[in-house]
Amino acid sequence: MASTEISPKGCSIHRFTVHSPAMGRDIQSVVILPPEYDSQPEKRYPILYTFHGHAAPHDTFAAMDPLRRALVDKPMIVTCLDADAASFYIDSPLPQKAGRVAGDTTLVKSLFTTFFLHEFIPAIDATYRVNPAQRMLTGFSMGGFGAFHYMLAAPGQFAAVSSLSGWFESANSILPHVMPMLEGLLGPISECRDKLDELDPFVRIEKQRAAGIKFPPFLLTCGTEDFLLQQNRNMHDFLDKLSIAHEYLETPGAHDWPYWRDISPAIIDFHWRACR
Repeated sequence: MASTEISPKGCSIHRFTVHSPAMGRDIQSVVILPPEYDSQPEKRYPILYTFHGHAAPHDTFAAMDPLRRALVDKPMIVTCLDADAASFYIDSPLPQKAGRVAGDTTLVKSLFTTFFLHEFIPAIDATYRVNPAQRMLTGFSMGGFGAFHYMLAAPGQFAAVSSLSGWFESANSILPHVMPMLEGLLGPISECRDKLDELDPFVRIEKQRAAGIKFPPFLLTCGTEDFLLQQNRNMHDFLDKLSIAHEYLETPGAHDWPYWRDISPAIIDFHWRACR
C-alpha cells in the first residue's frame, strides 16, 4: 500500500498503483473504504468504480467530501483510476501521450478497456472484500461515457450505471473540440469510421436491446447550465423511446467541480438503492 489516510468521517483512502501487463506501465489508483469496513471482517461490499473526466485529476471522486459522508450510512467500496487525460476509456490502436506531465512527450500504450475489465477489476478483487454481484459504474463527462462504454463492453457484469454530465454523442454529431481527440485515439475518421460507429452509445444500446440483453438500472444527471445538457436530454429521450427504464435528474449547475461534488450523494443513493 503506497499510502493511507482517514477522512474526517472515518473512511479509509488507499492510494497505490496497479500494474498493467497489457500497457506495460503502472496506473495510479485509489480505493475508498466505508468507515465500518475493518469492523465487519466477514462482510463483502458493493463496489462503485468511478471514472474521471477529460484532463481531470484521477482521484476526483475521492476528494468529494459529500460522497465520503454518504458512505457512513450507505457502505460500499469506491475506486478511482488514472485513465490519462483523454483516453475515453477505450483501447486505442495508436500510441498515446499519457498527458499528465507538462512537456512529457513519451508515448505509451492506451488500452483502458482491457486494463479495466481484465486487470483492474481482478486486482481490486484480490485485495478487498468485493461482492461480485454488486459491481457498479459511474463517471463524469468523459468518465460518464466510460461508465456506459464498460457496461456495453461487458453486458450482464454490472448491477447499476450512472453518469454525471456524461458525454453522449452520436457518431454523426461529434463536437468540434472532441473530434481531434478521437482521431488521435482511432486515426483519421475518414479511414476508421467503423471504429467510431462501434463506440456510439446510441447504436450499441439499440443493438443490445434488439438482441434481448437486459440492462441494469441507469441514472443520468446533468446541470441545467452544462454545455452537455442537450446530449443528456437526447440520451434520456432515446432511452424513453426504447422503453428502457432509467432515472433522469436535471438540477442547477454547470460542467464543473461544484456540480459533481454536490450531486455525489445522489449518485451514492442511487447505487445503494440498486443493491437492495
